[in-house]
Amino acid sequence: MVDKKNENIVHITQQRWANVVLNIGKAYKKKASLDNLISELLHNIYAFNYCDVLFKPTLAKYHQFRSTKEEFTSYFLGQNKVCEEDNGFAIKNWKSIEFENYKIVQLNDYLLSMGNYYFIDNKDQSLKVEYTFGFIKVGNNELRINLHHSSLPYKG
Repeated sequence: MVDKKNENIVHITQQRWANVVLNIGKAYKKKASLDNLISELLHNIYAFNYCDVLFKPTLAKYHQFRSTKEEFTSYFLGQNKVCEEDNGFAIKNWKSIEFENYKIVQLNDYLLSMGNYYFIDNKDQSLKVEYTFGFIKVGNNELRINLHHSSLPYKG
């Protein structure tokens, strides 16, 4: 069972993740540098400074699993083309990202969240995506993501 303090920290970390992704889209639209934002994502949101990180991106067909900074950058920015299929998920200029947690669980100092998040575009179209995040504690009130699985809902 997760306590309220840690549940709140998960919500804050999810919002920080969403804010950085949204800010990448805004900066890209203004033709501003994305270097500081991708660095913030990799080092202050994800756990690259602390441990290995696993990522299963939503829109990945050929390179389904990622674990390096370069592969993350390719997916979110689509500019370094480490993975040819990447078009830059974060530069799509989403208007908002809304998390809907199904459940948050805590195992000692490790937290997991699972649910749906919704990416709203400038035409108010919503992309529903299923996610699982794993978080490591790096301080009393800070988490970093070391597991991120994201997929589109089954259409059967």
